[in-house]
Amino acid sequence: MLLSVSNVSKTYGVDQILTGVTFRLEAREKVALVGRNGTGKTTLLKIITGQEEPDSGTVHVAKGAKIGYLRQEAPVTFGRSVLEEAEEAVKNQLVLRARLEEIEARLELGNPSDEDLEEYSLLHEHFLEAEGYSAERDIKVVLQRMGFTEDEFDKPTSKLSGGEKTRLAIARLLLEEPDLLILDEPTNHLDLQATEWLEGWLKGYHGAVLLVSHDRAFLDNTAERVILMRDKTVKSYPGPFPKYLQLKAEEEDRQAEVARRQDIELAKMDEYVRRFMNSQRTAQARGRLKLMNRLLESKVEAPKNEKGMKAGFGEAKRSGDLALETEKLSVGFNSAEEGKTTLFTDLNWVARYGERWGVIGENGAGKSTLVKVLMGELEPLSGKTRLGSNIVAGYFTQDNSDIDPEMSPLDVMVWEMDMKPPEARNLLARFLISGDDVYRPVRTLSGGEKNKLSLARLTQLQPNLLILDEPTNHLDMDSREALAEVLKDYKGTLILVSHDRWLLSQITQQTLDVRKAGPIVYHGSYSEYRARGSKANTRTAKPVEAAPLIPKLLGSEKPEEPQMTPRELSKEIGRVTKLVAEIETEISVKESEIKVLEDQLANVSPTADIFTLTRDHQRLQEELEGSLSAWQEQSERLEKLAAMQGSA
Repeated sequence: MLLSVSNVSKTYGVDQILTGVTFRLEAREKVALVGRNGTGKTTLLKIITGQEEPDSGTVHVAKGAKIGYLRQEAPVTFGRSVLEEAEEAVKNQLVLRARLEEIEARLELGNPSDEDLEEYSLLHEHFLEAEGYSAERDIKVVLQRMGFTEDEFDKPTSKLSGGEKTRLAIARLLLEEPDLLILDEPTNHLDLQATEWLEGWLKGYHGAVLLVSHDRAFLDNTAERVILMRDKTVKSYPGPFPKYLQLKAEEEDRQAEVARRQDIELAKMDEYVRRFMNSQRTAQARGRLKLMNRLLESKVEAPKNEKGMKAGFGEAKRSGDLALETEKLSVGFNSAEEGKTTLFTDLNWVARYGERWGVIGENGAGKSTLVKVLMGELEPLSGKTRLGSNIVAGYFTQDNSDIDPEMSPLDVMVWEMDMKPPEARNLLARFLISGDDVYRPVRTLSGGEKNKLSLARLTQLQPNLLILDEPTNHLDMDSREALAEVLKDYKGTLILVSHDRWLLSQITQQTLDVRKAGPIVYHGSYSEYRARGSKANTRTAKPVEAAPLIPKLLGSEKPEEPQMTPRELSKEIGRVTKLVAEIETEISVKESEIKVLEDQLANVSPTADIFTLTRDHQRLQEELEGSLSAWQEQSERLEKLAAMQGSA
């Protein structure tokens, strides 16, 4: 056991943030911590790393274990160069080396003292144990693997971009080699290439990883287990991430069904009590009342429908067939210090009405600069750009720089978008900006709230050309899914600049890959473009003729129901109904047993056999998964049988 969190609670003022948070993390585990923005994930991470103290509960880290933490904000220290920041990770080795060199200089002068010889021997032993001779070489290797060239080693950290700061912070953590690596939104500001490199590195990392991210594709490729934070506490699910999503959906469906049945049963009992309480059946009515009260005490609540963004872009005026066009376009910038810098040249690109373009590429290749040139905010170095006829362009900036930070969200919608206050408040509420938040200065809003304000403003504009530059930054997973649904319904021309692979695969139909070596225009979706690239880089094996038989051998194809008489069908429905009820009882028993074991693991007594408890917990979890699968299979069969009976 590397990390144990037991019954941790935390309150800020009158707001309860965490209540009874309990979970364990084993060595080498790769675990995702997920949940909506504001549920307390960052607070929990600060408690684990010792930056804050819990109001109650304990956090226990294995003796001698080292924790590395990638913060969301300020991941690097200003006042240093790139090389100096990386050197902090191996500071002890470098200090030992400097002291050894100092003693060596004295030894070369002759007549060393016994103290000098003893100190040199002891320090050299520590230096070898810390692998000090390889530290300097490792620094350069790791920095280069994270995309820094040697001429950037002296670059001040204050002049790094968001992505460069994140990559430098990851490089430092890699050099530190902690036993537990905590990453809070590591893919923010990373391009696709760096994100995919990080995925591969995490898979092979020798330590444990606790990962907070809203990047669906990133979690699909890294998480072995998932801890969901909701309702001020946590619940653990087996991975990988797609399996967690399936199990969570099945659990919520089952919970909703149990709650529905209990409501029906309670309604029947209540009606019986009301009808017969003061009659010849008063005794029976009192018995039902006791049963009803007992059921109310243990009643299962239906899953809460958490609020999500509910808005759309409405019907936009149709533009001409040509939405935008570039001809031999070269973009870059001119500065007094560095002169002319060219990012890419000779882009010939046409986007037509209704097309949905995904714009991808490594950081610094010129994606945002291209968008600013298209919107007329920057002049091209050469070439031409033009928008089509009847274009109403909506532009989402990556940094929300087009919003006055001193205005409130309500002021923005009323004064800039010419809306009446009640209409403005209704629209903002659909983007989850409500209550007193509509009066707060924009500068006090979170990154996600600023993004939602920008999206609300765009929907009111009703553009027929929509250009979005990294719209999912700071949005949680539910908000990203809601945005995807909004964009699927959008009827105009869409230009989406994004590193979110899941969103690109859901939304885009054409791809522009902005590269310093030259842009690539591909008339296919992001998924098709990536698959095409993969095929180009791998050998294709000759297909096996027996491949179509494999699903049948594995039993993935369910056999058709045999023909039955109405009487046989009725009996089979009765049998399967009883079987489903038995499985539900079995699930309930196993969940109770798991809860007892989790309570014992959270409060381990000195005499407890932790190995046996852990093994039993794992066995019960596996048995529960099997029961859940059996319940789903038999429930689906019951529905099929009922449909057969209805059509008979």
